[in-house]
Amino acid sequence: MNELKVGDRVWIKCEVKPGPFSNERLTRIQTVQGEDWIGFVDERNLKNAVQTGATRVLGRVLTLEGNEIVVLVQGHAIDRRQARTSRSAAEKVAPRVPLTA
Repeated sequence: MNELKVGDRVWIKCEVKPGPFSNERLTRIQTVQGEDWIGFVDERNLKNAVQTGATRVLGRVLTLEGNEIVVLVQGHAIDRRQARTSRSAAEKVAPRVPLTA
């Protein structure tokens, strides 16, 4: 696994349910503090655009603290935009490599 650093784009484990709009999902991320991150996420910011169940949501690493990371989640949070979660819940987004002919 690639080592994470501040600024990296990551996929964070989450659970989703249908949201108020067809392209949105009510999303929950389990955090290490016990206060889950809950918000609405456009399906374009989900690794797999499922209606219900487990998937991953896009975020950006803000800080690294031991085995924990603070991530800015790409969604509209009910409470806060940041989630503190474990490094093991994050998967680094593969860089976009341009196609060559």
